[in-house]
Amino acid sequence: MNKNVRFQHRCVADLAWAVSSPPILNDQGGDCTWFDGQWYRERYREIEHRLLQLDRDPIRLQQLLQAQKDQRLGNYFETLWAFALELDSRYHLVERNLQIIDGERTLGEMDFIVLDNNTGRYAHWELAIKFYLGVGDTFKHQAWHGPGKKDRLDLKVDHLRGRQTLLSTHPLVRARLEQRGIVISDCAVILKGRLFYPWQRRAPRYQPQAANPSHLAGCWLTRDQFVRRSDPDERYVPLIRHGWMSEYPTNDRAESFSAKDLISRLDSGYCRLPLHVSRLGAPCGHERLFIVDNNWPFIKT
Repeated sequence: MNKNVRFQHRCVADLAWAVSSPPILNDQGGDCTWFDGQWYRERYREIEHRLLQLDRDPIRLQQLLQAQKDQRLGNYFETLWAFALELDSRYHLVERNLQIIDGERTLGEMDFIVLDNNTGRYAHWELAIKFYLGVGDTFKHQAWHGPGKKDRLDLKVDHLRGRQTLLSTHPLVRARLEQRGIVISDCAVILKGRLFYPWQRRAPRYQPQAANPSHLAGCWLTRDQFVRRSDPDERYVPLIRHGWMSEYPTNDRAESFSAKDLISRLDSGYCRLPLHVSRLGAPCGHERLFIVDNNWPFIKT
């Protein structure tokens, strides 16, 4: 992505991030493509001029996002990608969230069916945005947990490879799609997000197996560690409902706090752990941190 571009509106900056950011993992093998950084850079270059136009008048994207009944991050991410494909002359989104039902049984849901205008081939895409914290032997995928401990990197990869991407190969699915003139020839995975390393353990040797070397990273630390290492002059923005994606300056005016004030707000219930924060003024501009309970990940949830 052109680092000189600074979008003024959060939704446009998030859209640019959704497309241009690097994937978490390299290709995981099998019959499904895991798009690499080069593919994402090409897609971003294709739509960058349209994003700049959109940033001058983002009302249509804003209304689309506000109208979503499902306000969870995963659906927000999918909606951004659906909009991105409207701007990309190569691809056409044919179906989104296509439920596959056999009688009273739901076989699953296909995130996207996409037509490649260059090749005339249809593809099944599965999309996910994930934020994982590494614990223990972070070379292993099972060492990477969601902040709420309800998800793990190895389980997500297995689910994508062993279930989600196989939906388009199911005989019932293929027969129904072929009735509409759609023959799925390819499948692909879009897996974006950020990996949070234990405090002061961000060296390459701690990267998970098959990690994309350019993946986005942050750190996690316990509440006590955060209190001990914080500089009184540093400012932090709690990322509670927004701000998990883009790091580019926008016209948002998010409220920032000192470390002491942030702990006070945790104590008052204004926010709670685990808490995703952006540390302002970091050497790289904005550093992402996760603050967790002192006993995380061993506390019960």
